[in-house]
Amino acid sequence: MTLRPTDRPLAARRDAPAGDRRELTDGCDDRSDRDSAGKRSQSGAGGGVDPVEDAAPTDPSVPGADRFVAAVAVDGEVLFAGPSVPAVLGVERASLVGEDLLEHVHPNDRDPVADALSAVATDRVVTHRLRHANGGFVWVESVVDDELAPEFGGRVVTARRVDSEAAFPERFREFLEYGSDLVTVVDADGRVRYESPSVEEVLGYEQGSTVGRSPLGYVHPDDRERVTERFYRALNDPDETPTMEYRYRTAEGDWVWLESRTRSLPADAAVGRLLINSRDVSERKARERRLTDRNARLDRFASIVSHDLRNPLSVIRGSIEMAKLKDDTEPLERGERAADRIDQLVSELLTLARQGTGIDEPTEFALGDVAREAWDTAGHADARLVVGADAQVRGDRGRLRQAFENLFRNATEHAVPDGEKGIRPGDGSGDPRLTDGGEDAVLTVVVTATDEGFLVADDGPGIPSTHREEVFAPGFTTREDGTGYGLDIVREVVESHGWTIGLRGESAAPPCPEEVPVPDGACFVVRGPDPDAAETGEPWIDR
Repeated sequence: MTLRPTDRPLAARRDAPAGDRRELTDGCDDRSDRDSAGKRSQSGAGGGVDPVEDAAPTDPSVPGADRFVAAVAVDGEVLFAGPSVPAVLGVERASLVGEDLLEHVHPNDRDPVADALSAVATDRVVTHRLRHANGGFVWVESVVDDELAPEFGGRVVTARRVDSEAAFPERFREFLEYGSDLVTVVDADGRVRYESPSVEEVLGYEQGSTVGRSPLGYVHPDDRERVTERFYRALNDPDETPTMEYRYRTAEGDWVWLESRTRSLPADAAVGRLLINSRDVSERKARERRLTDRNARLDRFASIVSHDLRNPLSVIRGSIEMAKLKDDTEPLERGERAADRIDQLVSELLTLARQGTGIDEPTEFALGDVAREAWDTAGHADARLVVGADAQVRGDRGRLRQAFENLFRNATEHAVPDGEKGIRPGDGSGDPRLTDGGEDAVLTVVVTATDEGFLVADDGPGIPSTHREEVFAPGFTTREDGTGYGLDIVREVVESHGWTIGLRGESAAPPCPEEVPVPDGACFVVRGPDPDAAETGEPWIDR
């Protein structure tokens, strides 16, 4: 370390007359340095005062016992230690004099301390750790005088103990401010002592607003017992370093999934007892839920393949055997019907298998256009489609068409004799709102926008109250030749858009923006956000 010309050699400093030295104090009562007569003890031939040899420890309860003053050479040698050193560091003043101050500084903090003592330092205020007599470290803020003290040939250093807020070195503050992870420190009572600035971005709370409170009060009730048990285990056992995933309440009252890693701090750490590093893993949990849903569907498919397909296959085998035995083709007709059912099952199962839980590339389109396209392939010659108020939709056009097709088939199969047959495209009414069937239609199906989304209703017999809770259940059907997966497909398509679907009666059908009569039969109500309420890029329904 380079010395300035004004820096005198250590020997010259020590050989200077004692009377030329300046007595430094810590701002504490220094009566411990006086004898019973109230005079300072004399030592040395010159009768000067030795500020080191006769120093006695200061009572830490006196004012100023949270700081001490020292004179330190630019090479780090301690030339003088003030009376409050024992109160702050737990060591005698004399044991510190002549030592290299940097040897008492935490290894991670030595560079900034050395820089502050140097001749060319630009910043002479540094927050760092100093070793305590108990073997731990205490956090202090040291202020180094710019000019050398002539009496000592070194700089005067004032070291003050700091609280948890100032215990994080300045060079780490930028990391804490801009880091995406949330850093939390709790004390021995389990209350927050510090939270990094990222608490505002992750949870929406103003930094410092949760200090003094227990973080457990913000944990979701379903997760609280589990988290509490592991939290206090880590608080009481330094060897415990649990990693937990749980839901945490935000400032807006929502819930986010946090993954927290907990580590114990040293017993004498000034900042607190536990350091908790947390990150928002809500997106990962959503992916896990989607994967779980897909696995559940695969399990369901395996069950269907082993059960639902087994019966028609048995019919086909029996029909073939009977035809061979009787040399008659009539039994084969039963086998043909069974094969048709297998084909329908396979088609719907493939549709379900290919359904995802999100929309990859949503586009914008008119609701009425998609409904008419679906009617062309799933409508009935004895039924008519009425398209009422239209809406602009952002979503997956192909999958929404699948949903309409299954809703239309559900209506015709339950309201039109031989509803599974007689499908034909076309418009026989001349009314731009009508498709097929005309005024003589046996069944009318209405598709219209509402104030909250849209609905699909028919004037058929409706859904019995005993079946209302089961209509969307996989495999549920009231027809002998039904698969029970049509409305399950509808539900998955709607929910993949982030919308909801239910029956009128669970909550009354929302009012329609046009005077379109809504039939009294089955009525499926879809609700979704408008463009202003939807998240950026997410599906919406613009009424």
